[in-house]
Amino acid sequence: MGRLKSLKAQISHDVFRLFSTYILGVTSISVLLAIYGIFFYQQEEFKHYKALLSTRLDAELSASFRQANDLAHSPEVWTGLTDSEGRGSYLLPLLEKANQNKHYQFELLDYLGRFFIQSGNTSGLLLGLLSNIEKTIEDSQTHLGLATIEQSYFLTTSVPVMANFSDSAIGVVLLYLDLDKIIATLDFPDDLKVNYSLTPFVETASDLYQHNETFKFAWTDAGKNYAIHIQLQQSYLSAFVFVMSGLAVSLVSGVLLFVGLKRWTRVFSERTTQRLNDLVQLASDTVQGRGDESRIDKTGDEISKVSNALQSMLQKQRLATQKQAIFSRVFETAAEAILITNKQGLVVDVNAALTDMTGYTRDELINQPAGRLYIYDSTGVDLSIIAETVRKQGSWRGETYFLSKQKTQLPVLLSVSTLLDAQGMRQGHVSVFSDIRAIREAEKKLKDLLHEDQLTGLPNYRGFLEYIKQKVADAHFAILFIDLDNFKNINDTFGHDQGDEVIRQIAQHLKATLPADNFLCRRSGDEFIAVLDVHEPIADFQNKLKLVFKPAVFTVNHMGTVQITATFSAGAALFPDHSESINELLVYADTALLSAKDSGRNQIKWLNAQMMSATSRKTKVDSKLAIAIREGRIFPHYQPEVDLRTGKIIGFEALARWQDEELGMVSPAEFIPLAEQSGAIDPLTQSLFSQVVKDSQTIRSHFPNATIALNSSPQLLSGKRLFTMLSHLSSELENGLEGFVLEITETDFSLSPEELASQLQAIMGLGVRIAIDDFGKSYSSLSRLASMPLQKLKIDMSFIAGMKREENTKIISGILALARSLGLEVTAEGVENRYQKDVLVSLGCEQAQGYFYSKPLNLREVIKLPTHLVPEKACEAGF
Repeated sequence: MGRLKSLKAQISHDVFRLFSTYILGVTSISVLLAIYGIFFYQQEEFKHYKALLSTRLDAELSASFRQANDLAHSPEVWTGLTDSEGRGSYLLPLLEKANQNKHYQFELLDYLGRFFIQSGNTSGLLLGLLSNIEKTIEDSQTHLGLATIEQSYFLTTSVPVMANFSDSAIGVVLLYLDLDKIIATLDFPDDLKVNYSLTPFVETASDLYQHNETFKFAWTDAGKNYAIHIQLQQSYLSAFVFVMSGLAVSLVSGVLLFVGLKRWTRVFSERTTQRLNDLVQLASDTVQGRGDESRIDKTGDEISKVSNALQSMLQKQRLATQKQAIFSRVFETAAEAILITNKQGLVVDVNAALTDMTGYTRDELINQPAGRLYIYDSTGVDLSIIAETVRKQGSWRGETYFLSKQKTQLPVLLSVSTLLDAQGMRQGHVSVFSDIRAIREAEKKLKDLLHEDQLTGLPNYRGFLEYIKQKVADAHFAILFIDLDNFKNINDTFGHDQGDEVIRQIAQHLKATLPADNFLCRRSGDEFIAVLDVHEPIADFQNKLKLVFKPAVFTVNHMGTVQITATFSAGAALFPDHSESINELLVYADTALLSAKDSGRNQIKWLNAQMMSATSRKTKVDSKLAIAIREGRIFPHYQPEVDLRTGKIIGFEALARWQDEELGMVSPAEFIPLAEQSGAIDPLTQSLFSQVVKDSQTIRSHFPNATIALNSSPQLLSGKRLFTMLSHLSSELENGLEGFVLEITETDFSLSPEELASQLQAIMGLGVRIAIDDFGKSYSSLSRLASMPLQKLKIDMSFIAGMKREENTKIISGILALARSLGLEVTAEGVENRYQKDVLVSLGCEQAQGYFYSKPLNLREVIKLPTHLVPEKACEAGF
């Protein structure tokens, strides 16, 4: 017990001494830091006060001095100071307007310093300002003064009123600023005192209870420098009381901590000695092998570590035996083959999965070199590479081949790792093998599926790409794009199932009729690609293919057996004659196919120079389009729309134009379809609409009532993108989009009637009128036409061009009658000569546009146009 008591006393003594030193040190440091903190805080606060005060004064002084100078130089003030009659009628309102600011006020004095206009604001203030005013009267200069009225500081400024007819001041503008009101707006602390002086403050002995700082605030007005001196005073007392209160709380907390520590020391010493006794008992039990229960000490100190270490020793002995039994069982029953070798590379042990995989028995492999299982050829990874990687990195994982006892190649996934002893020394290797024969077979089947068209059994486009990669560089072959003409009609008439059956029959027909050793794949839908080797003169080869692409008869089951006749269109390009790039050949063959379709179908077209040139130009247009849109190179031209009877310009149609340095003039027919295909139609339309809206202000300044027509792609009606675009533009104009016309084509009627009508009504709500462009060019339902919210029709120029044919004149007359019955305006497009104009007038058409009046013009040319276009004069002017 004496020893235990001595240990407890030692712990208490050491803890108390440490705590006392800590309390003393912390208290001393806290006091020093508090004092320094008060001083530093005050320094930083005063910097903040000075910055705020300087900023505020600078703003007020700049504004007040500027207003004082305006008054001093005001002709109204000059007149009032020299005119005794009616001065109050205009000087009093002038002063009332100037005295709107609550921080400073103005008064007018005559040349003797007397009130010229009595406002009742400053009679008490002027008692202390006589010297200030007198100086200004004497030297005609601006002077400052400080006054204290009712414990408030006022900065006074006397500004001379000078006139051109006098060398001396004819009066004085008196400005006085209430400095205390200005300070009040800054929310300074109540104990912060601000003093002002026109001369520097006299330095006094430092006050331990108060912080003082002075600074000079200077400003310049009308080339003259001014300054006042400012003194800031604030007491340390509040900060000192706050810090002392904190220290008092800290000391009280220290006393409470001391009492608690004393109690904790007693409990800690008793608990520690008890744990030491328990540790001695545990050591004895460990040596004698007693005690199976695991008692984990979770306190985490040194005693618990020793206790837990002894517990761990007993547990490890039991677990080692259990793990050995488990590992042995796992080794024997594992699905993967396992091979263990020693440092010399001899087999030490194998499991049953390896003997089943290779056909060897365990005895045939033990103490044999492991290399006998590896294949020494190009099929698998070389054994030396695996050994070198394991030696450097400690492991290797990858696919290779094993050789079974029957000399069969076995694809395996192999993982080799180094076995290390407790000292980290290499003892051998363990290799784990997974038989991946099933995976290889599945991959082969999947590859076949990926490269095969399931409908026809032909290779698909992936299969084509694999095949074309293997073609030798010096080969001479043709690539054909083959398309069944009007296949959609077959699907629509007989159904998709019979359409698939036709595709299967076409595949068999093409495979049988194309020249021998052909490669044929199905690209998609009714499109096929053929690769044909060329072993004869090109002319003979082309003639041979003409015989292939003859109409063919196929059978479908549709309410009985039906025979249909199908024709083919094909486009062909040669390797390497037309290009050595497969990608370019595919583009060329596709171009030739399009040419075959455009030429009437049922034929094969070979790539020629004209097609290559068109393809090259199309590629260049496509590549330059995005840059042209971004840089605003595509801009609007405007074609006038006129009254046929008077020639008066009543509107303009905005038409996109693109002049490229390399390509020359690029037609909208070239770049609009490319913009629609690439998704660039949105930014293109946005750019053009923005330019038209901007130009509209200039156009309407010359043609006030002219409408401006905009053209839009049908794609923009999808998702209400066009409405969103027009809404944004409408918000930028004072009158919205009043006077603008949106021209849509009959192809836009492909939308549902409800959806199209809804979108057009929303667009009309922005002030936009709706017109159908190229009317009569496409088919449209008259019932839909009557139900659409339209205001105008524009007759397609093809009818105007063919006006000499009687049927076209009748069509135009019918369109005009239809428009009159629906209450729609009509404009004839493409008027190019007087005959057309006269016939249109005779038919009752009132509006037209075309080259007879003017070609599309840029904005500079538009504003030069007269308000009425006389065709003969317009032609002479080059319009």
